[in-house]
Amino acid sequence: MTEEEFWSFIDLLGGAANQLTTPALAEALARQGRDCVEEFAHLLTVNQQRLASEPLSGIPVRDVNDPSGGTPLPLFGDALIHLHFAVVAAGRSRFQQIRKNPNQVTDFAWEFSESDDLAEAVSRAYEIATGQPWLGPLPGFCIDEPGDLNAITATDFPWLSLAPYSDHDIPTAYFETVGTVVEMVHADPQWRTWWSRSEQRDLSIEIEYTSQPERNIVTLRRGTAWASFRRNGSRFRGLNKGGLAALAAADIQEILILVSTSLSLPTPPQVPRPVHAAPPTRKHDAARLRLEELRQRHRTRP
Repeated sequence: MTEEEFWSFIDLLGGAANQLTTPALAEALARQGRDCVEEFAHLLTVNQQRLASEPLSGIPVRDVNDPSGGTPLPLFGDALIHLHFAVVAAGRSRFQQIRKNPNQVTDFAWEFSESDDLAEAVSRAYEIATGQPWLGPLPGFCIDEPGDLNAITATDFPWLSLAPYSDHDIPTAYFETVGTVVEMVHADPQWRTWWSRSEQRDLSIEIEYTSQPERNIVTLRRGTAWASFRRNGSRFRGLNKGGLAALAAADIQEILILVSTSLSLPTPPQVPRPVHAAPPTRKHDAARLRLEELRQRHRTRP
């Protein structure tokens, strides 16, 4: 996608990104297919980066929804990111004007309170075009810094992140072990060497524990591998702390093997197992199966 094509899509917003204008953009992107959506997302991130390099932080900026006569507030953090989206949504001419003279950002009242809908439009377009959810952070909210892919073998580059989540509580012993194991893997030179064989900068993993069917999805997007896994939440039943810790380590090992296979990487090292991770004994397994049998009988009893 060229810059001209990117700004042609932006023009569909009519100068502002909000819940009324972004659906048309999402539909237009989706009609062009997955590659178009990803290329648009890349250029959106690039243009957000261009604005982030300008001295806009801390400048008092008005929003169209601010009370009449109110004093505009200086923008930082997410509010500043929303302003960047609003400047992009305003179109190429206004975008270039602000880049040339950042102080002119105070000359306008911006519609930035809902401007992050521009990033959400990318997510919706991707799901329409592919039938799969957009994985990882939305474009513009996570801007990669340039760097050497092989540098992760010798630095503290945060190449691995893992987020477990569920509609219900995840047992503390399992959740804490996941964090501990990821930290151990991240710091292990063997694992850094393994990941350096990948062409991606980093690996982001999400695990959802639910009653829905299990699934494994690994996708690549602009230097990042996004992996999404769904596991049955019933796996936690009847396990003590040691068993939950052992299950967490085993789950991470399985997931990293699946990632390795998807990316055609060498066989990964063995996941480190915390000292408190104790796999259940046969006796414990039998007791857990008996407990599950009793639960099933209880459910079917009239």
